[in-house]
Amino acid sequence: MRRFVALTLIFAFTSLGCYNTYYIDRGQLAELQVVPETGKATVTDSKSKAVQVDDDTKLFVRSEGGKRYQLTPFNFTMTESQLVASDRDYILDMTELKEMAEVDHMSRWKTGLLIGGGVAVFATIVGLIAWASATSGSSE
Repeated sequence: MRRFVALTLIFAFTSLGCYNTYYIDRGQLAELQVVPETGKATVTDSKSKAVQVDDDTKLFVRSEGGKRYQLTPFNFTMTESQLVASDRDYILDMTELKEMAEVDHMSRWKTGLLIGGGVAVFATIVGLIAWASATSGSSE
């Protein structure tokens, strides 16, 4: 049982989580086409907040229909008419994309609360089952 809980926690920390989403305009998105010398870029979101972007940052564009396309930072090309992300086999028409792109950063405290809440619920259920099985015997 301990192995199962450990594997579940490892999976949760590495793949699941809560994200903070920042919206950047196309001009800021265009800056993310080329890797800076430092390997990290800083862009400004729609609320004038500085957002750091590196190789493993989640970056998305949305179509007018709402479909979300993930991009790899520093590995796509934008022109006036199209966005090309060869590593993901995308050739997207710029007129069909929304003006804002999305940068997602994992929120450690929100993710920690989510995982802690899940562990608390799991522990409560296990405790209730243990209590029910311990007190369900006959009185003889």
